[in-house]
Amino acid sequence: MKLVALDIGTTKICALIAQPTIHNSCEIIGIGTAPSKGLARGVVVDILSAAHSIKLAIKEAELMAGCTVESAVIGISGSHIQSFNSHGTIGLKHKDIREHDIQQVLAVAQAIPLTEGQHILHALPQYYTIDNHQRVQDPLGMFGTRLEAQVHMITGSIGSVQNLIRCCELAGIKVQDIVLEPLASALAVLSPDELQMGVALLDIGGGTSDFVIYHHGAITHSKVFPYAGTLFTQDIAVVLRTTIADAERIKKSHGCVHPRYLVPGHELTVECAQGGLMMTIDEARVYDILECRLTELLALVHREMEHHYLSIPGGLVITGGGSLLSGLQEKAAEFLAMPVRLGKPKVGNFKEFIENPMHATGYGLLLYAMKKMSQGLRPEAGGSFSQKVFSRMKSWVFDFF
Repeated sequence: MKLVALDIGTTKICALIAQPTIHNSCEIIGIGTAPSKGLARGVVVDILSAAHSIKLAIKEAELMAGCTVESAVIGISGSHIQSFNSHGTIGLKHKDIREHDIQQVLAVAQAIPLTEGQHILHALPQYYTIDNHQRVQDPLGMFGTRLEAQVHMITGSIGSVQNLIRCCELAGIKVQDIVLEPLASALAVLSPDELQMGVALLDIGGGTSDFVIYHHGAITHSKVFPYAGTLFTQDIAVVLRTTIADAERIKKSHGCVHPRYLVPGHELTVECAQGGLMMTIDEARVYDILECRLTELLALVHREMEHHYLSIPGGLVITGGGSLLSGLQEKAAEFLAMPVRLGKPKVGNFKEFIENPMHATGYGLLLYAMKKMSQGLRPEAGGSFSQKVFSRMKSWVFDFF
């Protein structure tokens, strides 16, 4: 059986096909990428264009792998994602805590009013408390009279999820599961020690930047910021009055966000948006634009940590395509006054391609699919496909870490 992951981003589509190995791992056998069309800030705005991009990426991966695929695990993000913590409490009929007790207390935590059009995507337990005593991670088999659960709730727009599913269907791909992208990225780049001691992950994508915090192996906070790589490119294009394509080239080739990487007096030639004329600018202007926008993003991250009184002994891990800006690691470490490292997936093959922050989500989706397969889990039968997907997403209680 093949494992297929589909990372549907705002700037790129990446399809990965892998073969499970006997060592409970996977070997990548197919890679396909295509420019992303029809998405803005992680949300589908043109179904046909998005479906065409997905089809191109899948076809390229199939040709490399020498096989055809029918279904995939896909990631989801976007400005419609919301999150908050919830609490549930039940009395125990039996002295020992059973599986249905755990499911019941989680159901109570999920029984809350939601904004119209929003649906629960994930209900992720942070910890349980038995009879107001010490917190536990897994209460199964323990004894008590009262069980409480603290749960991190992640919700998303029903319409956005259904549009994403529709794009895949038009591309000939059935959606096995949908995973929140920062959770997949965390699977790929965070270590068990970091998860236990407390670590933050900032995934800077093309349309949005996803921020999550873990403590004691469980997610404690998540947030989606509307600041990402595309906005950086647009800033360059607007301020310098150049084309979007040339702004992207400048960002990738000459962009930096720390003065250590700035070459004094170095000049760049850029294409004007009006009439295709060329002009010369100082590289320092590009630095000023990018550094200003990154400072805004880091200020939002800092505000989230302060507002929620979040301690992060393990520091910050930055991943995603936007993390490749020169000097970003140093700038973030200085601004946030904490250790910062780049998050890169560790794989057995195709290292040069996959061991790159921009592929953290795609590889994390593969790891998730492999974990589901090893547990023998499949999408539920019965009902409409969207109902099956939402049902699976709501039941992802113990899937992550």
